[in-house]
Amino acid sequence: MRTSRRLLISALTVVVLTVAAVPLLNFTVYTPARAAEAYISAIEKGDAQSAFSYLSTPTPSSTLALSDEVLSAAPDLPRDPEAKTVSVDGDQAKVRLSYNLSSKEQTVDLNMVRLPASAGLFDRWAIEQQEWPTLSLDVSGSSTATVNGYGVSTGDVPVLFPASYLVGFDATYLKSKSQRSEVTAPGDSPTVKLSPEPTAKLEQTVEKQVTDHLQDCMKSKTLMPAGCVFGYDTDNEIIGDVSWSLERSPQIGLSSSGNDLELTPSTVEVRVKGRYRDIVTAAEHDFDEKLSFVLGGSVVVKSSQVSFEPRRLGDVAIA
Repeated sequence: MRTSRRLLISALTVVVLTVAAVPLLNFTVYTPARAAEAYISAIEKGDAQSAFSYLSTPTPSSTLALSDEVLSAAPDLPRDPEAKTVSVDGDQAKVRLSYNLSSKEQTVDLNMVRLPASAGLFDRWAIEQQEWPTLSLDVSGSSTATVNGYGVSTGDVPVLFPASYLVGFDATYLKSKSQRSEVTAPGDSPTVKLSPEPTAKLEQTVEKQVTDHLQDCMKSKTLMPAGCVFGYDTDNEIIGDVSWSLERSPQIGLSSSGNDLELTPSTVEVRVKGRYRDIVTAAEHDFDEKLSFVLGGSVVVKSSQVSFEPRRLGDVAIA
């Protein structure tokens, strides 16, 4: 009985001492500055879930880039956090936070908000974000991109700060070089613009489309094949059908300029054969002409569909 009473007294003593120590701990340990430093430490470890506990923020429009995996794959994360509480006004506080990112010291002023106390006793502070920092991804020719190697939708992508991010895309037909972007403060929203470059698969697809287009043109029985960028012009009367053949195929290559994809200009040679009646003498003759022209054109990739629009560059020459 005496033992139980002693244990009860000891427990009550611990509770009293703990309650008495709460104001001191809240003043020295559970401070806005310590919360800001703990947030940076969580980011440094790639621990997104822990970092969330130090944020007071609206629900993000997307969580694809708010994962441990994306954060851990960052090319650089903050180090050596040092924070100072500038002011406290009720449940609001201001903190000046310094840290190193990409070998540069960064300093940012943060608004902090007091959350419901832990265990009903100890203060909890969080960084107040009115909106999420984002990467604004402007990607031509693709509705998706990668952030630190993980797939996201293009547009405004919510991310955690501070961190460095590698943004790129590598789709079936288009790819881009990765660009590095840093988000250093809650209000950051850097724009990352990626220009498309053709993949080997796109060049193969365009080559097939060009080949199919020219082969269809070779099936024509007239001097001016419908939908083709070449033809044979004469004042003489053509007798019967003509025949076309492809003598020299173009060398297929693609080039990009901004958001535009173009077929690299290449010389094509075709042969046309037939019979004609001379407009002056009315005599009939066979003809066999070789024509050459420079083939160009535009290539469009949309919704994973490839279309090629041929264009003749210059007049047809008779060899």
